[in-house]
Amino acid sequence: MSVRINLGGWGSVFAVPSCIVDEHLKLSSPQQLKVILFLLRNSEKSYTYKEIGDTLLIHEEDVKDCITFWKERGVLAEHEDELIPDKSPASEKIESETADVEPEKTAQNAKSLKTVVSRPKKPDIITAARRVSSDENLQNMLAMVESILSKPLSSGDTSTLVMLYDTCGLPAEVIVTLVGYCQSIGKGNMRAIERLGIKWADDGIDSLEAADNKIAQNKRSNANWNRISSVFGLKNLGSPTAKQLEFADIWLDKWHFSDEMLRRAYEINVDTTGKMSAGYINKILNRWYNAGIFKPEDIKKLEPKKPAKKSKDLKSEASYNIDELDKIQ
Repeated sequence: MSVRINLGGWGSVFAVPSCIVDEHLKLSSPQQLKVILFLLRNSEKSYTYKEIGDTLLIHEEDVKDCITFWKERGVLAEHEDELIPDKSPASEKIESETADVEPEKTAQNAKSLKTVVSRPKKPDIITAARRVSSDENLQNMLAMVESILSKPLSSGDTSTLVMLYDTCGLPAEVIVTLVGYCQSIGKGNMRAIERLGIKWADDGIDSLEAADNKIAQNKRSNANWNRISSVFGLKNLGSPTAKQLEFADIWLDKWHFSDEMLRRAYEINVDTTGKMSAGYINKILNRWYNAGIFKPEDIKKLEPKKPAKKSKDLKSEASYNIDELDKIQ
């Protein structure tokens, strides 16, 4: 005689840490619960934020916020690009790990802790909700942000905006301007808004005038880089880096190089290095600027005199070699 128990739907189960129910259930949103349950159920698989969002019908930026929620509460932690269980809050974890280790490792962990603490911390959704309910200015700001983004704000979105307002000290009108600018350049997601908001706070953007000036400068820098990309014949580069934007402003607004000179510098760079390097081009243009070279016909003035005997060393014949330009500060 054989015995078999038919468990039906109970035949496939997965573990859920009790702390999720005991400590965090009342504070977590439906989206946050969906994400943590999905991750626990599929713990042996890897998913992108977008794949999780598509499965759960949640925007990928909200998926990131949900995972951040569980990391901040010590349920999850990051280790070598993976999420792992974390049984205690970050500060307690670092303290326990450094109790019996060498001084050098302790210093490294302390440095890591300092980095985490210095980052603006979002209020939990309950605190954020209470804060909004008691401040009419915040209520009006959130309503305007929803209008700009054309969607209702999630609890995570609200926490982010409250952080920018309270912790980072950005005025409500500056935050509204910030959101409008991000939306206008196709980056109207809360992750991009948060990053730029923190940067604005660090840069002291604390008034509408300062915000308008910052936006005007950003537009000018992007226009400069678009012009340079066109001169170089480059396409599909993606968003320029901060350093590329800085170079673009120097080349056009400070040094006032013509398109022809920019193209010549680009060609020398590619011929010498075999790839596009904004830093290398900057060294070439810096050399020309300091020597007062602003016309193509004057470039030959910087070429070294040819040796009496023909050298077999091709590197010595190059007018612009890497070693020479690397000496230029």
